[in-house]
Amino acid sequence: MTTKVQWKRLDGTIGQNPKPRHGHRAVAVKDLIIIFGGGNEGIVEDLNVYNCATNQWFQPLMKGDIPTGCAAFGFATDGTRILVFGGMVEYGKYSGDLWELNPIKWEWKKLKPRAPRTAPLPCARLGHTLTYADGKYYLFGGLANDSKDPKQNVPRYLNDLYALEYKGNNCVWEQPMIRGTPPTERESHSCVFYRGQIENRPKLIIYGGMNGHRLGDLWSFHLDFSQWTQLTPSGLGPQPRSLHSAVVMGNRMFIFGGWVPLIMSDKNDQYPNEKEWKCTNTLAAFNLETNGWELLGQECLDDNVPRARAGHCAVTVNTRMYIWSGRDGYRKAWNNQVCCKDLWCLETACPGEPEKVQLLKAGIGNLEVSWNPVPTADSYILQIQRFEAPVEQPPPSSSILPVTSHPPTIHPPSLPLQSISASLFASKSPQAVLASLIPTFANEQQSTSVSVSAIPDTGVEVTEFYLGV
Repeated sequence: MTTKVQWKRLDGTIGQNPKPRHGHRAVAVKDLIIIFGGGNEGIVEDLNVYNCATNQWFQPLMKGDIPTGCAAFGFATDGTRILVFGGMVEYGKYSGDLWELNPIKWEWKKLKPRAPRTAPLPCARLGHTLTYADGKYYLFGGLANDSKDPKQNVPRYLNDLYALEYKGNNCVWEQPMIRGTPPTERESHSCVFYRGQIENRPKLIIYGGMNGHRLGDLWSFHLDFSQWTQLTPSGLGPQPRSLHSAVVMGNRMFIFGGWVPLIMSDKNDQYPNEKEWKCTNTLAAFNLETNGWELLGQECLDDNVPRARAGHCAVTVNTRMYIWSGRDGYRKAWNNQVCCKDLWCLETACPGEPEKVQLLKAGIGNLEVSWNPVPTADSYILQIQRFEAPVEQPPPSSSILPVTSHPPTIHPPSLPLQSISASLFASKSPQAVLASLIPTFANEQQSTSVSVSAIPDTGVEVTEFYLGV
């Protein structure tokens, strides 16, 4: 089965574009994409917001106990609060702090969660994942530095699993009692939450990462049984990778970009002697119901797809995946890499059907109509058709009453159907749209975007409404 998708570069955004970076994180709250941290010639401290509905960037005024910048941290939201855990605050120095951001008030505060009953608090780390699922925030994996000297690095890969739960005004770390064999230690992997449509069981899906070489394995952790299971997917899977992105739309997990090995090994698809790698811009889809990799139908021209990158961010809003920034695809040996500054979205479905169009006002030369916006529609095509009201017949005359002479009623001949072009000024939130009607001759070429019929004074009815993306 081939899933058809389409990339679209979002140019012409409003507001100040953020500084390009890598190692940043993003979450979506309704139509807002909230981006924090990252690195580009030093750790970046700012928080930027992109409004998908208005195509606008802005920096909200932050309040509270504002954290310092960090990179490669955990970032997750339940829709009302955003949590930040860990990350690199400076070279060789990792954090184990937990922060909360209110995305309505734009107010930060530092949290002091209680430790688990039988385990210590999560250690400072980077390259881990923080995922919200069924009322808890799940922390998995990452890379710790066992050296007490921040100028030296003694790396230790992790595969521990913690769950953070709010209990009143307090929050508590827990370590679930694990069943099954956990995944190998790793960092720079991806983790998504999915509730099965058939079995209706909540689970986390871990993919890829790095522990000395790139990984391409898939794992599920069922939350109801606290059980790890390694998946054996069908289909042709993508190259092993790290620093990629993974999001869920519908019943599919979309994987994009990341670092992949430059030279492939023939031994069980592992890369024990991997010395060099490169960025990729490949896109893969994993069906979470059938546990199989699927083919994607997409354009391959360089101008129509994002360039290769790693360490970018990706989120879903409605049926779109948005990606922003990240490092480019130069090889490690070249010792030269540049951060991308472009914003893209991946269309995975056609816009849904809109609700009924309402007529607000009708004049001799114009119409004013409105409709509820469709979130993933970039433009609208409106078709208007002539509607003739039925002619009322006079009541039959009574033979008893005298007949009064009246002037005959003259009905004008019906207007011939003419071609009319309409200029529609629509925004992403088309609450009121003015359509200026301009008659054209029948032998003139028709407009390819809008089809409108002549409208008599007796009434108007909007009969068809099309969407274009």
